[in-house]
Amino acid sequence: MPSLDEAFARFLSTHRGDRSYALVARELGIAESTLYRLINGDQSATLEKVETILQKLGLKPADVFGEEFYRKRGRRG
Repeated sequence: MPSLDEAFARFLSTHRGDRSYALVARELGIAESTLYRLINGDQSATLEKVETILQKLGLKPADVFGEEFYRKRGRRG
């Protein structure tokens, strides 16, 4: 099972597709350099940043990290 950083990086990379870092960063409301570092594993996103990005995209954590993670997280309280 990939780490949360790896799963989020993979999600961002897939979401970016063939579009430029600048375009996607603007869409997500983050700096282009931040997007680059997140995708390349050079930076971890804060929970607040993950929530903000997912909210802008109309997604839930389970959409990115999978139902299994979401269920485990819910049991922790």
